[in-house]
Order: sequence, then structure tokens, then C-alpha cells
Amino acid sequence: MFKIDKKYVLSWLFFLLLYVTNGVAQSGGIIKGVVLLDNGQSAIGATVEVKGLGVLAVTDEQGAFSISNLTTGSYEVLVTYFGKEPVSKSVKVSDSAMSSLHYVLDVDQVHHLSEVVMTMKSENEKAKRAIVKAEIVDTKAVQEQAVTLVEMMNRSAGIRVRQSGGLGSNTNIVLNGFQGKSIKLLKDGIPLDYLGAGYNLSSTPVNMMERVEVYKGVLPTTIGADALGGAINMVSKKVNDRSVAVSYELGSFNTHRVSFNFNHTSDDNRFFIGTDLFYNYSDNNYRVDARVVNPETATVDVERVRLFHNRYRQFYSELYGGVYNLSWADELRFGINSFLVKRDNQFAALMERPFGASYAEEKAVAIPTLRYKKSFDEGKGQLDQFFAYSEIKGKQVDTLRGSYDWHGQYHPPINTGSIGESGRPTLANLTFTNFTSRTGLSYQLSDRHRIDMNVVINDYQRKGSDVYGPTSIGDHPVDLLSLPAEYTKVVGAIGWNGVFVNEFIESLLQVKYYMTSARGQEVNGRTGYLKDQTSRAESSKFGIAQSLKLNITEASYLRLSGELATRLPDQTEILGDGSYILSNTSIKPEQSINFNVGFTSQLGQKWTVEGNGFYRLTEDMILTAPINLIFAQSTNVESVKGIGVELDLSYVPWSWLTFQGNITYQDYRLFDIQEPLMKYLEGARLRNTPYLFSNLGATFQFSNVLSRQDTLRAYYNFSYVHAYYLNYIPKDAEPGGLLGLWGKAKVDAPNIIPSQAVHNLGVLWKPKQSLPLTINVECKNILDSNIYDNFKVQNAGRSFHVKLSYMLNY
Repeated sequence: MFKIDKKYVLSWLFFLLLYVTNGVAQSGGIIKGVVLLDNGQSAIGATVEVKGLGVLAVTDEQGAFSISNLTTGSYEVLVTYFGKEPVSKSVKVSDSAMSSLHYVLDVDQVHHLSEVVMTMKSENEKAKRAIVKAEIVDTKAVQEQAVTLVEMMNRSAGIRVRQSGGLGSNTNIVLNGFQGKSIKLLKDGIPLDYLGAGYNLSSTPVNMMERVEVYKGVLPTTIGADALGGAINMVSKKVNDRSVAVSYELGSFNTHRVSFNFNHTSDDNRFFIGTDLFYNYSDNNYRVDARVVNPETATVDVERVRLFHNRYRQFYSELYGGVYNLSWADELRFGINSFLVKRDNQFAALMERPFGASYAEEKAVAIPTLRYKKSFDEGKGQLDQFFAYSEIKGKQVDTLRGSYDWHGQYHPPINTGSIGESGRPTLANLTFTNFTSRTGLSYQLSDRHRIDMNVVINDYQRKGSDVYGPTSIGDHPVDLLSLPAEYTKVVGAIGWNGVFVNEFIESLLQVKYYMTSARGQEVNGRTGYLKDQTSRAESSKFGIAQSLKLNITEASYLRLSGELATRLPDQTEILGDGSYILSNTSIKPEQSINFNVGFTSQLGQKWTVEGNGFYRLTEDMILTAPINLIFAQSTNVESVKGIGVELDLSYVPWSWLTFQGNITYQDYRLFDIQEPLMKYLEGARLRNTPYLFSNLGATFQFSNVLSRQDTLRAYYNFSYVHAYYLNYIPKDAEPGGLLGLWGKAKVDAPNIIPSQAVHNLGVLWKPKQSLPLTINVECKNILDSNIYDNFKVQNAGRSFHVKLSYMLNY
């Protein structure tokens, strides 16, 4: 068994940083700066000219610019912007040093131009058009709406994020047929393991992000993850500006969501500080249809009851600061993350038995992070190094003597010695430590070829105690939760990007290496109790991927990709979570052969059409599923193959009206079943996996509606998921009709998750363009439909939300 020495890794990376920073001193002086409008907006596309030299630069999306390789002397730097008065400033430049300029252009000083056409791709547009397919969820466009990340992602083609009950609940992601841990979650390209439950899809506000990148299948080299079916990268807001943003949302079920963001950059554009804070609270006390036992007849009736022990509380903060635009660092960023999460457990894996006292808690006082970026060799090379170390405290409490019914009434225990609502009492105190290192190197060989390298090291340990937990067998029993549980993973990738045939073909060839080791206690899957021996699991695999993009026209392109992918089991799948997910140290890595094809075209200024198809052939797919009414466990499904298609359309008939829609069909089935008793399931659909879903949306925007200079935006969204089954049913017993979309199963299938349609409607009002205040009102699930999600857990019905947002750029 191999073991990563954290001190050795830190030392190695530290000397790597010293080598790069000492050997890459810039030759010539640099002028960097930012151009803003006096209303705080960035002046995108402004022209910056060094007079007398003919040297030009264009400002980016944040209004920033950079001009390098200047000799020592004094210069006049002129900024021109469409419709604004030109502004000139003097600056002194010295060799191997940086000078900074800050421009503010007067909005009222307007030149009347006959016609100007400027085309510029935003960061979101660049990500959409990259060689590796990325579905862009533009959170910045909806940050003033009372919308969650889960809702935003569920409106995208090929994506379903399923929850197990209300704000802050656990999520299960289905992406082109893959699900669960096969989809990797990242923050700014870094795997999210080091932040535990503090930063997740279910509860992190959209205000915290610039966008969310959803990768299906092949990942870019810069995403250092062993994801099998794709990855979700949450991109933080840019910090090279000055802004304050506050939002407050009040919703049904006593839901309160508060966020605060602050960014400040010094005048010389070298120093920055900021903070991201948010707080979430909800009773999550919506009504559900529960199977209630009649105390008089002992029969089970379905009754409409209100959840009574389902509260969720979360606080998260990130304080950061650093420097950039220096000779020895393009950016050096320090951060401290803290969070507290407390979740009441209303039920376990399935919504069968109500709990009234059990709860879980997770917190971290201080998680330090460090990120260093530096270009070298005249900008041809780039280094991006990230470190994080976290110590997270967790608690699982289930010590009630007695029980609760679905009406919230307490019942004393029949047996006075019985403890625990789940049938297995626990008072577990856990400590999770995680060290993450990510090293990214990139080098531009020529204007058409680039090499990227990425190495991610993750070292995880869990220790704890449980006075009610299982112990080893013998004369001196030991609390097995106190024994070591360790997990180490290394993922390395190298990729070659090339452009050929006059930029008609873009190519990315990647080779990846995966290595993991785990040590922990085995679990008896039938009883849920730990065995008394320590088990070890080690694995190493190679993978390869090829992506091609054919640029047919400026507005149309075709993507092709194929890969042999590997996904190593993560720490929870191997070691469990110390609660309702049991360990399984014998679990195998997933392997899959994936092929993807996609076509995108913009038809004039009104239509955008995108179609994608995929094929997957997967061995040892890892699924987490219930093994009884209380516990779930991750296991391998030997062989699964699937195909899928998705179609995405957008139509803008007028500037004030936008329509969007998508539909996804995926067909994943078991094959080559070796177990004789399971042969009857040959060709059966993959359990608990939706296979047809679609979305429709419309946005209307008007000005001068309720007052002069106001803006009113109304939006409507519709989501549909076709019925699917919680468990396997034989292929010949499936519903008939085209693609199995009509009729009923030919066997008794009580575990059906019914078809569901959800309608949402909202209005967003900005009273005045110069006033940085917006008011949003939204009704979700207007028709109060029953919504069932992961493992047929019922989610909230109709709810109302009001959100106030205030953002000031200064």
C-alpha cells in the first residue's frame, strides 16, 4: 500500500514554485490597469494606446488591460471607448517593473456615432465554444432571482439533479446516464472534497458564482478529476473590481436565505480583499403523502401529513485577500473558509419511517487555502498551484428512547432498553481531515499547439468514536469507528491541444493516470454491522481521450470525442459516511468506453440549435442504493450500456422575448449478466434512472412599465420527467409504445416514480436603472403537483418566494 507524505509533497511543490518564480523574471516594463464607467460598469472593448509607439490593447470583460515589454521612460496612454470622450494619462515605466493606471469614463459624455458594430465573446461564450463540450449555466444572469442551483441545472439538457427533501438535502446528479459520484463536483477547477457539506449544489446561492460549467463525458485537461460521466465546475466571481452585493430571500416553509459579497481592488491594481458569506435556514415542513400505520386496525393508509423534523441550517464564509500583477506572481490568493451545517433527519434512505429527534451536524472553524498563478517564458508558460487543508468535525445523533409517528406524536418505548429511531443507535463524533493539492502547468509551443498538465493529490482520513457503535469481537472490544479510515488518490493528466487546416480542426489528445489506496473496516451488507478486521483496497488505471471540433462556419461547429475512462471509488463509497451509508472496501473502480457527437449552429440572430448524442459501455458501474429500510450501500453493477440523444433550442423573435427548450432521451440497460438468478433482468433499464425529461422556458423583458427608467422581467419555466422505476423490471414487462412511453408495466411494479410536471412563474422588477436594487417574486410548482425524486422521496409542493437584491459597484 502506498501512502502520500504530505510534507514531501508540500516541499516538492514549494521548490517548484521557487524554481519558476526565480527563473521567469519579466524583461521590460509592464503597464496594467482597468477602465470603468462612472456608473461602476466595466468598459468592455475599450482601446488602450501607448502614444508614439503604436502599441494597442483591448480591455476584457472586467475592463482590464495589460501592455508589456516597454523600455524605461515616460508615456502617454490614451483610452478610447465607443461614445465616450477619450481620456489620456501619463505614466512612468521602469525596466522589469509594473505600472498601474485606473480610468473612469463619464457616461454622460457621449459622441454621436452613425453606426458601430462590435463583436466580442464573453467568458461564457468562450466556454461554450471550447473544444470540450461545456453546458454553461449562466448564474450571473439569474443572481437576482429566487432560484437554486439545482433548479437552474435541471433546466439544462441532459441533466437531472435529484434531491432527498427540501433546501440543503442530499443530491444525486444524473448526467447523460451516469449518476452519483461518477459526476465530479469542483470549485474553480478544484475537487470539492476539502469543503465537505459546506459548499454544495443544494444550498450554495447563485450569487456566489459567475457561472457553472457542466462537462459531459470527456473533461478538459485542466479539470483534474477521475469523473466517469462528466463534471460540474462552479466558477467563482471575478475579484478584480470593487463591489458590494447583499440579498435576502423569504420563502414558504419558513425559508430564509441571506448572502453578502464584498470585493475591493486597490487603485494600483495590485492588492485585493473580499468576502463571500451566506446563511440558509428552512423548516422544510412541506406536506407529503406518507404511509401511516392505523393504531387501531394495524393497516397502512396513505395520508397527507406535514414534515415536522426536517429543519436545515447552514452558515458559510470565505475571507480572501492577496496580490496580483507583480513581477513574481500574476496572482497569489490566500483564503480562509468556515462553515456550520445542521440537518434534522426526518427519515433515512427511504421515506418509510419518520424520525423526530435524529440529526446530523458538520462544521469547520478554519480551512486555509492558497492559490498561486505565474506566467513564464514571455507568457508562453503558465503555472497554477492550489493547496487546501481541512479538518471537519461531524456528528450523527440517534439516541431517542421511543419513537415518533408521522403526525409528530411521541410514543414511549415498548422495550425500555431500546434506543435509536433507526434501529441502530448512534452518538458518533467524527473528524475528517483532507489535504488537496492541484498543480496545473501549461505551455504554448506555438500559436497552434499547447501542452497542458494537471496533477491532483487528495489525502483523506477519518477518525471518531461512537459509544453505541459496533465493537470488535474478543475480550477487549474496541470501538471500530475509532480505528483508522484512510483514503489517498492521485489523478494525473497530460493533454496536447492542436489547431489544423486553417483553424478548421481543433484537437485535444489526453492521457490520464489514476491511483488510489484505502484502508478501513468491512461492513456486512445484510446486517449493516462492521466486521472486526481492517480491509485494504488499492487500484491504479490508465485512461485516454480524444476530442475533435470541426469549425464548419463561424456560427456552426461539430464536436466528436471518445475516451476510455476510469473512475475510482471515493472515500464515502469505500468507507461509508459513519451513518446511513455503509462501507464496502471490496468495491471496484468503474470503467467506461464513451463516445460523443454534437452539432451546434446559430441560424441568424434568432435561432440557436444544438443536438448531442452519446454512447456508453460501462463495466462495474457504481450505484448507491438502499439495502433495507434504513441503510444504503454503494455496489457495482457489472455491465451497462446506453445510448442517448438531446436537443436544445433557443429562439429570440424580438429583443424583449426569449424562448428556450430542450428534451433528453437516454436508454441505459443491463447486459451480459453472469449471475444465473439474475438472468431474467438481461436488457432491463437501469434502476432509479429517469430516461425522458424536458424543459420549456420563456422570458419577457420591458422598460418604463411602472415608472420611468424601470425594467420588468417576467419568466415562466416548465419541467417534465417521465415515469420511471425505483427497481429493476424485466425488459419484456416494460410499458409498450414508442420508446416505452405509453401503457403500464406488465408486472406489479409498486416502486414506480410517476410522471411529473412542474410549472414556475416569476417577476423581477428593477425600479430604476441607476438604482442597484431589484425585487423578485416567484411561485414554484404553481399547480402543487406531487414531486418525487431520489429513491422516490417526495419534495416540496407549491411555494412562494420574495427576494431583494442590492449590488453596488464603486
